[in-house]
Amino acid sequence: MRNTTSNYKHYTLFALLSIVAITVKAQGTFESDGVRVTGTRSISQEEVPVGASKQKLPGVQTVGLRAPANIKIDGKTTEWDNKFQAYNRNTDLFYIMSNDDDNLYLTLQANDPAIVRHILAGGFTLTINQSGKKGDKTGIAVTYPIFDKTNRLTVNFRNRPKLEKGAAASVKKADSNMYAVNKSMNEKVKLIKVTGVKDVDTLISVYNEDGFKVAAAFDNELIYTCELAISLKHLGLAINNGNKFAYNIMLNEVIQSGIDIKKDPSGNIVSVSVNKGAQPAMPPTDFWGEYTLAKK
Repeated sequence: MRNTTSNYKHYTLFALLSIVAITVKAQGTFESDGVRVTGTRSISQEEVPVGASKQKLPGVQTVGLRAPANIKIDGKTTEWDNKFQAYNRNTDLFYIMSNDDDNLYLTLQANDPAIVRHILAGGFTLTINQSGKKGDKTGIAVTYPIFDKTNRLTVNFRNRPKLEKGAAASVKKADSNMYAVNKSMNEKVKLIKVTGVKDVDTLISVYNEDGFKVAAAFDNELIYTCELAISLKHLGLAINNGNKFAYNIMLNEVIQSGIDIKKDPSGNIVSVSVNKGAQPAMPPTDFWGEYTLAKK
């Protein structure tokens, strides 16, 4: 995790604005760069669904793993039985990295609304350094999701339907909400950003035939799962070379905009104005790991 003074200030401001936003959002929908969120409670007040268990999981996956033969890039963890290889506290993400003979796969999940908002506002980036060196500037990077700022996604975590054990009506209502949110997301997310790959455009369609597959979905508790597949040929990797490579997973920085802060001569904040379309700052968080392709 990048622990700089600048990022700390951004985080502090974001925490402050989460509180201020309660009043603002009570008057209507609060808009962010890449996501419009409705509701009246701050992030700290929202319940976090249980989702996957954080217990006994390492912070970084340390072993190569063969992908199931039935793996499908659909934003669901059915083939994994919702069991993950690691839970990283820097990013608050559960994830699995795996491979077959042709592709490298990343499955990640976020069950905290604050983290989901961060992903929807700035996306996440997977970087692969074939050399195994963190400082290598020739790595391959894939960023998703990429939103059109004029076509924002609305996610209402505050009023999501509550699931009640044994109550079929509550499941039906939660399922209906899930379908609506996923339909809206799929209509709005059409692009993937790719850097470092020769002969592949920087922005490509999610329906591309260039060797990049991605899908994301919310479940009926609004837990967010994303699956990504990258052709090994783009990474300069082969199943038989046995070399270890470095990877980085980052929740990208979101730049503050549309927010005016006034301070007194002593530097104390005296007022905060949040304009339409405002976006509080979200500092980047990331981690590094190493992976060796798993053979049959």
